[in-house]
Amino acid sequence: MFDLPLHPVVVHFPIVLGTLLPFLALLLWWAIKKDLLQQKVWALVTVMALAYGASSIIAVELGEKDEDKVEEIVSERVIEKHEEAGEMIPWVAGTLFLVSIVGMAKKNSHSLRLGLAVLSLIALFPLVDAGHTGGELVYQYGAASAHLPKDSQAMIESGKFLAKYDDKDKDKDKDKDKDKDKHQ
Repeated sequence: MFDLPLHPVVVHFPIVLGTLLPFLALLLWWAIKKDLLQQKVWALVTVMALAYGASSIIAVELGEKDEDKVEEIVSERVIEKHEEAGEMIPWVAGTLFLVSIVGMAKKNSHSLRLGLAVLSLIALFPLVDAGHTGGELVYQYGAASAHLPKDSQAMIESGKFLAKYDDKDKDKDKDKDKDKDKHQ
């Protein structure tokens, strides 16, 4: 597992945190407004926004480290599209964090908390854009192959990679079928 690049692993943290943030904010805004929970619980939103921002900064930094390797496979224009989308996320998360602090510090600021919930819903658009452009890099432009050993890259380019691994999968399927027949 650790021979894989870290960016694709770490990038899932800001995606999950940024996606959950508006729902947590809406839920806690409602519960605080209805006096079901104390205002102190808003700290959960602030902590989530902080984790969102921190994880997005780490993801961007790790993406920068992968860039040189991926540029060998994918055009710089395509990478820059994803890079620009990704670099916006720490700014968005930082803004949400600052607004969440104000919502935590100010007493009875229901409108500010609701505003954060709405802003964090709107903030899903740049997050989805960054994820989409990253997915395009991997699935449409083959960026993941930049992290393969050179012999595997050559096998993929020649078409031998699929043939080699398809044959192994067929052998495994035959072995499974034989095992099923024995047990029936």
